[in-house]
Amino acid sequence: MLNHYHLTTLPAIFLMAFLSQQSVSAQQLRHVYYGTSASVSHLPVWVAKDAGLFAKGGLNGQLQFSGAGAESVIAARIEGGDVVLLACPTNLEPISLITRPEIKSPSELKGKSSAVTRLGSSTHFYLRAALRYVGLDAEKDMTILQLGAGPEVAAALESGKIAAAALNIRYAIPFLQRNWPMLIDLTKTDLVYPSSCVTTSRAFVKSEPKTVDDFLRAYVEAIQLIKKDQGFAERSLVKWTREKDVAVVTQSIESHRRILKLPAYVPDKGI
Repeated sequence: MLNHYHLTTLPAIFLMAFLSQQSVSAQQLRHVYYGTSASVSHLPVWVAKDAGLFAKGGLNGQLQFSGAGAESVIAARIEGGDVVLLACPTNLEPISLITRPEIKSPSELKGKSSAVTRLGSSTHFYLRAALRYVGLDAEKDMTILQLGAGPEVAAALESGKIAAAALNIRYAIPFLQRNWPMLIDLTKTDLVYPSSCVTTSRAFVKSEPKTVDDFLRAYVEAIQLIKKDQGFAERSLVKWTREKDVAVVTQSIESHRRILKLPAYVPDKGI
């Protein structure tokens, strides 16, 4: 009998995989539904699908997009949710602190504004960390606005509504191409803040260990392929995000190849 599993992924801090089993008609492959957001942080899953690595392990991975936020994972754990981290492909997202061209030093940001998608979100964490590394206190030295999404934060920086922003690679590239100041690249610090980690329930790990092992094996093989074949990784990124900017595609893959780790262990620090 075919086993049918659902995995729902959550962007930002954790990648949540809730798996539930249901009966369907007899077939060979075990179906795994895995929801992602249109973020390069989910690249290992896309590459595993496109390279046939899930199928090789007996899984028929179906990828679906989800708008869920990672904060619900934290809330679930605090409330006693049965969740366990399985793998973290990176220790940190590629985030850079970009400022307006007229800003010449971190001290010039005092009294000015920055922005995050939402207070308490991962973007808020990254901004506070970036400012701390350059000697500033986000709460005391700057006014923090909530703007809702990455494109809105980037647009606010472009227009001059804010003086600085902690941007992921997708939104940082257009500014860096025009030589806007980058005060710090967080991937070159000792900060550990695992993002897009794979998790599931302890109950599922116990009841379906082979499915978990096969999924993780394909996931790790995908990371190996990304590091080995940039062209394949770029094609997967274009397919799943429909990104048309060649520079964004190339630099996004380059940055992630640099920070993807093997083994994809869950770090003690940052959890």
